[in-house]
Amino acid sequence: MSQLNQLFIWIFEQLKSVVELFVADPGNQWGFTIVLFTIMFNILMLPINLSQMKTMRKQQALQPEVAKIQAKYKNDPQKLQEMQMKLYKENGVNMFGGCLPLLITYPIFIAMFSVFRQLAADGRLTGFGFTPIIPDLSANHNIILSALSVGTMLLSTYVQTLKTKGQNNPAAASANKMQYMMAALFGWITYTSNSALGLYWVTGNTFRLIQGLLLNAADKKKSENVVKEK
Repeated sequence: MSQLNQLFIWIFEQLKSVVELFVADPGNQWGFTIVLFTIMFNILMLPINLSQMKTMRKQQALQPEVAKIQAKYKNDPQKLQEMQMKLYKENGVNMFGGCLPLLITYPIFIAMFSVFRQLAADGRLTGFGFTPIIPDLSANHNIILSALSVGTMLLSTYVQTLKTKGQNNPAAASANKMQYMMAALFGWITYTSNSALGLYWVTGNTFRLIQGLLLNAADKKKSENVVKEK
C-alpha cells in the first residue's frame, strides 16, 4: 500500500474517531466519515473551482470578439491561434484554468478507489450500511448509487455551464461533451466498485452542484443590481 493511501486512511481514521463521539451505528460512522472527508476536500478545492467557473464566464463574455477573429483569420490557423491567445491574455483569461480542477479531482478519485478497496479488503467496511440505498459500503453493483453518480455529475455540469447555453462557444461545447462522456464512465466505475467510492463521488458532485447554484444566484443578483443602478 502506497504512502498516499496510508495518509488517506489515517485521515479517515481520525475523522471517524470524531464522528464516533456523535454517532453510535458503525455503518453510519463510516458513511458520515466519508461524507465529511468529501466536504472538507471540496472546501479546500473551492478557490480552484470558483476560478474555473470565472474563467468559463470570461471566455463566454469574449465569444463575440473570438468570433470576429475566427472570421478574419479563418484561412490562417496559425495567426488565428496567435490572436485568440493574445485576446485571452489581454483579458486575464487562463486557457488552462478550466482544466486544473480536473487534474486534481480525478487523480484523487483514483486514490480513493484504492483506499476504499483496501478498507473493504481489511473488512472495515464489510456489512456496514449507510442510508437505505447503501446496504453495504463494501459491496459493488449498486445501481441506484451509479444512477445518482451520473445524474449529479450531469446536473453539476449543467449548472456550471448554464450561462453558455444557446451560445456559440466551441470550447464550452467540447468541454461539455467530455463531461457527458466522463459522467457515463464514472457511473460505470461507481457501479463496478464498492459503494463507499460511489458515496464519495455522489457527495462531491452534490457539493459542486450546490456551489454552482449559489454562484449563479450571486451572479444573477449582481446583474439585477447593475440594471437597477442604470
